[in-house]
Amino acid sequence: MKKPKRLEPLLPKKLETCSFVAAIDDNYISNCRIFQETIDFSTEEALHIAKVVFENVNFLETVWPRSEFVDVVFVNCDLSNADLSRTIFHRTEFRNSKLLGTNFAEAGIRHTLFDECVINYATFGFSLCNTVSFVSSAMRFADFYQMELKASDFRMCDMNDINFMETSLKGIDLSTNTFDSIQVSVEKLQGCKVSPDQAIAFARQMGMIVENN
Repeated sequence: MKKPKRLEPLLPKKLETCSFVAAIDDNYISNCRIFQETIDFSTEEALHIAKVVFENVNFLETVWPRSEFVDVVFVNCDLSNADLSRTIFHRTEFRNSKLLGTNFAEAGIRHTLFDECVINYATFGFSLCNTVSFVSSAMRFADFYQMELKASDFRMCDMNDINFMETSLKGIDLSTNTFDSIQVSVEKLQGCKVSPDQAIAFARQMGMIVENN
């Protein structure tokens, strides 16, 4: 069965550049470009962000749980240690951005791209990834515990020590990614595509003795 095509963000041809403070209006931000600034703003109230480009923006340990991002692009941004748990992402892109230790737990992530990002130690536990692409990104020690992966793909990523425990990898192609060791639930591996070298690594991880004749 062919996987559905990921939908790209729907953005106006021209977006007005403005500051974060000027853009936010009663927890809504829309139709603008926020460029080259540091955002030091946290809230327990849900934010609603639509048709926005964040470029060269540094988020200082942002706390934005239960928020909603629709048609949003992050370019060269730093969202390290941000709390984006229980947040909705739809038609969103993260490009060349730093997401070190970012919390995506229990998030709903749909039609979203992570391209050339640093996602080490990020948490995706109990979240849903539907039609999501992880491409050319560092994902060491990222936590994908007990989440749902639907029509999603991982390509040319560094996945060493990533945690897929209790997550079904059926239909997931890991063959182009690199790792020496990852955590998986053996019963959830059926239908996962791996390279010959990765298959040997899995066998050794399960305690099998692999001999090279």
